[in-house]
Amino acid sequence: MKLSPAFLAYKLSSAFSVLALENLPLSGTLELPVLYQTGSAATAHRVFLCTEEQIGSLSSLPEESSSLFLLCTEELPEELPAPVSIAVKSSVSAVFSFLQELFWTYDSWQKELMQARLDGKSIQHLLNLSLPVFAHPLMVVGMDFSIIAAASEEPSFFPEKVFGSLDATRPLLLSLTESSEYASVRDLDGWFRFPDHVTGLGSLCVNITQHGQSSYRLLLLDTKKDLSDSEGFLLEFLAEMIHHAFLHNVMQKTSPAQSLHTVLLRALDDRMADYIAVSQALDALGWHSRHTYCCLYLQLSDMDQKNLTANSVCAYLENILTGCSAFPHGGGIVAFFNLTLSDFSMTDLMERMVHFVEDSSLNAGFSRCMNGHMNLRRQYIQAKIALQFGTRKYPDKRMHPFNDISFDYILDQATKKLPGYMLCHERLLFLQEHDDSSGSDYMRTLRCYLDNHCNVVQTARELFIHRSTLLYRLEKIKEILESDLSSPDEILYLMLSFRFIDLENEEENRSGSSQPEKHR
Repeated sequence: MKLSPAFLAYKLSSAFSVLALENLPLSGTLELPVLYQTGSAATAHRVFLCTEEQIGSLSSLPEESSSLFLLCTEELPEELPAPVSIAVKSSVSAVFSFLQELFWTYDSWQKELMQARLDGKSIQHLLNLSLPVFAHPLMVVGMDFSIIAAASEEPSFFPEKVFGSLDATRPLLLSLTESSEYASVRDLDGWFRFPDHVTGLGSLCVNITQHGQSSYRLLLLDTKKDLSDSEGFLLEFLAEMIHHAFLHNVMQKTSPAQSLHTVLLRALDDRMADYIAVSQALDALGWHSRHTYCCLYLQLSDMDQKNLTANSVCAYLENILTGCSAFPHGGGIVAFFNLTLSDFSMTDLMERMVHFVEDSSLNAGFSRCMNGHMNLRRQYIQAKIALQFGTRKYPDKRMHPFNDISFDYILDQATKKLPGYMLCHERLLFLQEHDDSSGSDYMRTLRCYLDNHCNVVQTARELFIHRSTLLYRLEKIKEILESDLSSPDEILYLMLSFRFIDLENEEENRSGSSQPEKHR
């Protein structure tokens, strides 16, 4: 394997005292070292070891920028004589043995990686082979931060510190996605260094492309604070092997006949599905992990009246909407939209769908937009919830985006096991009791006060009362609540409690039955 001048200087400095030119080339161009013979010509792309006695002979050589002259000496010179690029304080034999071992190590690594690819070994296997060579943790991640493969000498390193769903790792993901530096390297070719001030851990990285776009990233993590830029060309070679693995291990398994429907159905139906494999299959079909997706769920109950079939609806959606994959599922129709491929916004999509849904007398639920593949099943669940809950809550509407029903859904879920009056603020019930017994208007006053973000002037204006009257009422309210209404958590709890009471009243009005005893 060819090594770079900068890498040789970096490795030699770990064993010897070294003086080297600044800005030595970083690309791998040099082959096995040889001992320079006085009077011989310089061969391109070779490392020549020479002694101080041979300096005069070297000065008469024509400049050959693609070869490297390495001086072995008893004392390092103050400056390097031309054309020497590196001087080492050691004997020729010691340096020659060191370099031979170095080249042999990386030759062996190159051959092992290439053989592993011929044998169809996994990406994880490639990282395992490379870990001893780099002596730093390695990982391959998707652009949605899913970990494809990882290798470290510390088994617990990755779950604790890198790209997961743990609370400790969420700030890392947030800082990455909001970093302008992260955005600037997203589509870089070749190796690059990502700084530690963004994530707390620096790294050397190489983007891996599929279909002309960066789909994965190989990272070498700087856990020991000693990573050298001179290792970048080695990381590029490993990235080439990983790219080869993606091409031949993923794309062969995902034939053109394997449709988006098949892959998406696997994500929905198989709770034990390997989401990394699903993500790779979608990547191979052009639906990349960096794209933005949303899900639509259509109810089929009224289709017969319109002479519609599930297949005809699916075909219609896929024909009129670029980046759509629609298929029957679970008594309804599921449609995933790749908003990146279609170049739609969510608003555009809703406008395109509203007339079709209404003209067809269908009901539809929409999930939120999300990036990547890891939430496809959750988006499907969101869309079903939006349809089922939205139809029940707002029967006069046919389109139900999840964002429109999410708060009502939270309240509904909260009251599944306990009625609203048992969940709301206990002292608020006492306030209601006081209104009922004394004819006061404290509940309405408090609600208006909270709705106006505790603004006294605005609240008094809406209630058509004097400011001093409002302040008097608030003091009485605080006495009953046994609170000064200064805690944000308590204010949130009180506002939720009013909604729970509203739900109780709505339920009472629907059922026409009397409520059970709510107060002590």
